[in-house]
Formats: sequence, structure tokens, C-alpha cells
Amino acid sequence: MKLFVATESQPEAGLWRQVSFATFSAPALATAVVSLVALYFIGLYSFLLFHVLIEIFSVIVAFAIFMFAWNTRAKINNSTLLLLGAAYLVIGAVDLLHAITYKGMGVFDHNSADTATQLWIAARYLESGTLAAAPLLITRRIRLPRALALYGVLFILVVAAIFVWPLFPTCYIEGVGLTAFKKISEYIIAAILLIGLAGLTRRRRHFDDTVFRLLAASMVLTIVAELMFTFYISVYGISNLVGHYFKLGSFWLIYKAIIETGLQQPYNLLFRELAQSEKRYRDLVDTLPTGILEIDPDLRITYSNPAGLQIIGYTAEDVWGGIHLDQLLDAKGNEKARRLLDDMRGGRATGSAGYRLLRKDGGRAEVLVNTIPVYDGERLRAIQTTLTDVTELNRLQHSLQQAKKMEAVGMLAGGMAHEINNVLMGVAGRLELLKFSAAQGKAVAPNVNQALVSCERISQLIKKLLAYSRGGRYRSQLIEMAEFIDAALAALRDELSPKIRLTHDFSPGLPRIAADPDQLRMVVAGIINNAAEAIDDAGRIEVDLASRNMDAVQSHQRPGMQPGYYVRLKVRDTGKGMDAETLQHIFEPFYTKKFQGRGLGMAAVYGIVKNHGGWIGVDSQPGRGTTVRIYFPVFNGSADSKACRTTKASPAPPRPSAQ
Repeated sequence: MKLFVATESQPEAGLWRQVSFATFSAPALATAVVSLVALYFIGLYSFLLFHVLIEIFSVIVAFAIFMFAWNTRAKINNSTLLLLGAAYLVIGAVDLLHAITYKGMGVFDHNSADTATQLWIAARYLESGTLAAAPLLITRRIRLPRALALYGVLFILVVAAIFVWPLFPTCYIEGVGLTAFKKISEYIIAAILLIGLAGLTRRRRHFDDTVFRLLAASMVLTIVAELMFTFYISVYGISNLVGHYFKLGSFWLIYKAIIETGLQQPYNLLFRELAQSEKRYRDLVDTLPTGILEIDPDLRITYSNPAGLQIIGYTAEDVWGGIHLDQLLDAKGNEKARRLLDDMRGGRATGSAGYRLLRKDGGRAEVLVNTIPVYDGERLRAIQTTLTDVTELNRLQHSLQQAKKMEAVGMLAGGMAHEINNVLMGVAGRLELLKFSAAQGKAVAPNVNQALVSCERISQLIKKLLAYSRGGRYRSQLIEMAEFIDAALAALRDELSPKIRLTHDFSPGLPRIAADPDQLRMVVAGIINNAAEAIDDAGRIEVDLASRNMDAVQSHQRPGMQPGYYVRLKVRDTGKGMDAETLQHIFEPFYTKKFQGRGLGMAAVYGIVKNHGGWIGVDSQPGRGTTVRIYFPVFNGSADSKACRTTKASPAPPRPSAQ
């Protein structure tokens, strides 16, 4: 047996797809065939009994649909099913009245055949209207009690219009047959059902395939039944008989769609949204490149997605057999995992951590692990973790660091060789002149002085190199920053071009810092000299000092800074600025776009600042100048009092002139 239902892609074109009853079990089909044959012979014996049996079956199905919807209303998210539940309670009640008022029943002596026909038309209008509206409301939230109240009002109006007030149009006239209203109504009902079928087809993704096909087939049979009921002359006629067969089939199909499916396969009906959501997230978890594990409080793996199995090198069967973290972690990793477990049991927050895993094949995998504890009340029930394999990333990062290190070493060696070679050539030249002057009996003092100046330049270069490497010794003293910076700027002002204006603004009451005065002068000189060289002709250099309290958020925005109190030194120039590439390499030794021989300044500044527990940042854009911000931690009284004697302003030592 085949039924035909409009396809989802082209319902308006009248294209049809086959719906096979092969999904029905053999016992069900056998029962249906036997029932139809039995009903046929019952109809030959007594049409009234045949009619009562058909109507009672439809009434039972209708009431069962309501009971099913009522008792599962808290679990159903599909508003179509809730609306059908409310509607079929009233449809069943009207069909029951139709059955007991049928001609020959004798329940109501004063009722004619027209009363039963009127009730039939009213029930079919309610049914077709509901089946047409239900798919349109599937995405809206419907409350079953409110729907019941609405259909209850409709039931009262129908009963009143037929039994109390003679308002319902005549549908059947004895000796004449069906009225025009009844025939036209059957066609209207069939049209409404076709509209409902199209709406159901367009929204079939909200239904299980089997449920959709059964509902669609039920609507098709109802349409055929309505067309059959347009032909009969007598209430006991053959077209009436065939029409009731199709009605029986339509209610049997809707019974299988809702009652049978809901009881036997609840995930296809009641929990369809839940099942779809579970499938969607399971597919997502199964296709993620990130490993997902669930671990019990005894540190045994109870679940792993495919990516997780690939990372740890085990199979799903191994997980079912039981894998303990001891099999994946070395002693250090096990200790870290158990500390993490203790933190979770204590309700303390957890974060990311790196581990080295021992795979089943003996290989190693470096992973980044994020953990989320799952609690049952206050008891730790499970640990959900994500694994990101960073083995290759770490290898590439290590290779990149090695390459950068070798590049920096090569640049440092080349720059130092160039610097020292230039100075040593000057020293050697002066010594040759000194030798020649001594042989000629001439004065040697000028050449000795120049040789000493060159040696001082080598000494300063070595100090900068030590500052960059954050090595060497330095003497920490308490420094009044305002007086110290003022004196340092005064010594530097004479070396600047007259067209460069150097200004400063110091906040009052600045706290003291602990720093090496010589290295601090080197910082100020390096920044001011860089600012001056960035100004091609005329310009301005602004220096200001202020105290800042950096909280956790602000310090987090500046990598390497710890929360606390700082003195901020800011130097802003109106020079030509730097592009992004230059800014990225500004603290690398001997990386410079200026003339050779000045490439260690900012590298030394960076090393000094870091060596004093500070932070340095540079903002610059081409054509908009450069701003350097340096944060020195405020002295908190923990340094040795003898070593940290207060240092006030003192002039910087004279700078040797370059040859």
C-alpha cells in the first residue's frame, strides 16, 4: 500500500513523493487488514453498528492524544503537538455527539439526521483549521491550559449553535440529501487541509521523518474522506461507508504518529529537540581538533573524543578498559595533577597548565590542558579537560627562538667588533703618535689624553653591554627622582641643538626609588639622545614625572609588570617617529636605521630598567613622534639602609668627545 505526500522542495508544484508502509510491522498490517474486513461485514449487517465502531475508535484516539499531550506537556517543546492535544479533546467530544445523534441511535428523539451532519462539519472545521495552523505555530511557545480554554469556548459555541440556537446552517435534508453548504464546506475543509499539508511539509525539519510522514498521510486520507462525503445521498449510502473507512485510516495514522511513537520512541517525538541538540553537540565534539577528556576524582579517564584519543595515543577500547593518569604522566606531571585535584576539592580556581604526556606507543606529546571541575553539591564528581597538542608549536617556537638568538648574537658580535675596532684603531694611532713624539722630543700629553678618552669610550661600551645583558654590578641608592632628573637634563641640555626645546613637568611629592645613579643617568641620556636624533631640525622634547598605582588589570596590560606603586618617567618628542617594524626591534642590540655605531643605546636602557624591576614601553607612529614610558618601582623600605643612602642631584660626569 502506498500513499503520496508533497515533497518539501516543491509542495506548490504538486510533485509527490512516495511514503511506504514498509515501516509498519507485519502484525500491525495484518491486524489492520482483518479489522477492515470485519468492519465491512459488520457494515453489511448493520451500518449503524459500523458507524458507531468507527466513531468510537476516532473518539478514543482523539482523547488519547489529549491525555498524552497533557501528561507530557512539561517535556514537549513542539507547540504543534500541544495544540493538537487541546484540539483533539474538543474534536473527540464533537465526534462523540455526532455518533450518539446519528439517525437510528435513538438517544435524542427530537434530533434529525441534519444534527449529526452539522456536528460532523463542525468537527471537521475544527480539525482542518487546527492542522493548518499547528505547523505555523511550531516555533512559538504555547501553553496547553490556554489552548484548552480557547477550544473549550469553541466547543460551547458549536453546541449552542446546533442544540440551543438554530444558527448553524442546515447540512442535510431528508429525502433530498446534502445541502450546498455541506458540500461546499467539504471542499473548503479539503482546501484547508491541503494548506496545512503544505505548511507541515515546509516545516518538516522540526519533526522526525516517520512522524512527519504519518501526519502527512493522515491529512491526505482526511482529504479523501471529505471528498467522499460530498457524494452521498443517504446516511447509509456506499460513499458514506467508504468515507468512514478513510476517516478510520486517518485516525489510525495519527495514533501511530503521536501515541505509538511517543511511547515506543520518545526521543523521536517528546525529546526530539533534546536528541537533535545532543547529536549536534556530539558531532561538534567528535570533529573538534581539540581533545576533550572526562576524568573521575580517582584520576581515571572515563571519556575521550576522537581528537583526545589521537593525542594520548590510546583507543576507545582502552578507555572503556580503564586508563589512569599515572599511565600518561611522569612523576612531575603526576604531582602537578594531584595538586590540581586538591585545589578542585578545596573549591579553588584552576586554569591552564602544560604537561608532557607519555603516549601508548612510547612517544611524547606536549599538551596545554584546561580543566573545569564538575560538582555534585559540594562533592567533586568529575573533571572535564581540554587538550591542545602544542608539541609541534613548541618545536617551531624553540627553533624560532634559537634562530632569533643566533641572529641577535651575530648582530651583537658584529656591532661590538665594529665599535671596539674603531676605538682601538684610534688608541693604536695615538700610541704611534706618542711613540713618534717621544722619539722627536715633542710634547706627548695631548696624545696621552686622546688615548685615555678612547679607553673611556671602550669602558662605556662595556658598561652598556653589561646593562643590556642585565649582568655586572650596580650600587643601589635611594634617589629623589625630581632633583636627579632635573640635574641630568641640565647636563644634557648643552649638547642639544638650540632648535630643540627641552621641557619638563614633575608632579610634587614624588616617592623615592632605589637605583644605581650611573645606570639611571645612562637611561636618561639614552632616551634624550634618541629623541634628539629623531628631530631633523626644530622640535620639542617633553619630560614628566608622576607617581602611579598600578592595579592587577593595569599591570596585566603591561607584560612583566607587577601590581604596586611606581614612579613613571615619560619622554615625548616631536620627531619623525618609527614604523611598526622598527618599533618591534627597538630593544635589540645594534638594530638601528641610524648611522653605525649607536645601536646599543635602547638595548642598554631596556636591560637597566628590567634590572631595577621596572617596565618600559614605547609608542610611536611615523610623522607623529615617539613617547617612551618607564615605570620604576617605589622604594618600599626593604633594601639595605647602608647600601641605599639617599642620593640627590649631582652633575653627570663629562662625556668624552668623539673623534
